[in-house]
Amino acid sequence: MLKAIIIDDEPNSRETLIGKLDLFCPELEVAGQGGSVQEGLDMIKEQEDADVLFLDIDLAGESGFDLLKALAEEPEAKHPAIIFTTAHDEFAIQAIKFSALDYLLKPIDPEELVKAVRKVESEKGLPKKASNFNVLVENIRQASDSPKKIVVPTSDGMHVIRLTDIVRLESSSNYTTFFLNGQKNLLASKTLKEFDTMLEGYSFLRIHKSHLVNVNYLKKYVQTDGGYLILEDGSRIPVANRKKEQLMTLLKNL
Repeated sequence: MLKAIIIDDEPNSRETLIGKLDLFCPELEVAGQGGSVQEGLDMIKEQEDADVLFLDIDLAGESGFDLLKALAEEPEAKHPAIIFTTAHDEFAIQAIKFSALDYLLKPIDPEELVKAVRKVESEKGLPKKASNFNVLVENIRQASDSPKKIVVPTSDGMHVIRLTDIVRLESSSNYTTFFLNGQKNLLASKTLKEFDTMLEGYSFLRIHKSHLVNVNYLKKYVQTDGGYLILEDGSRIPVANRKKEQLMTLLKNL
């Protein structure tokens, strides 16, 4: 049996979530609920064996991120897995994605809820990913519209990468290879499409179905042999025909 805490400043939202959990996730017991950051912190201390915290981002003048910051300041303290719940908030969702944490959009879809709970269940007993919380807190503190770091999941753990260190990404079936400036390559356990969506608007361009490049590392565009880019690390990246117009516009504006 999993134990959960729900922190949401709207009682109706809490009751709706409890009803969906009762119906679709009977293996989970709600051990406590509240509507503020302090109530959340108190419940986490009281319910030390809680497995998951459903945390609303907007908490009547406060933010669920404030609770996360408090948890991040006590890295050795035991805390549950966190699933954010939020209405559509582009920045919040982007920041959460960059940190490889989970979120549910309101109104919460039962299928997504079940998927999130099953993930918590499958990871029960594993060490919590403190790096994920720290990356989210740092990105929130630094700038409201420009995350500086991303958490990259690999077979051996979670790697925290600065966006400025990413030279390019290359598709490898259901995996993605990160080519980093002056660092060892990483094989991430997500598709290139997922990272393309995540990095859109952050100086990255999907130049080919198998390649996503950081435009800050562009060195030269060669029009012969079908057209290809040369990056600062010496790599040659083919340019898809349908991307050439977009590339030329980008080059003119650099």
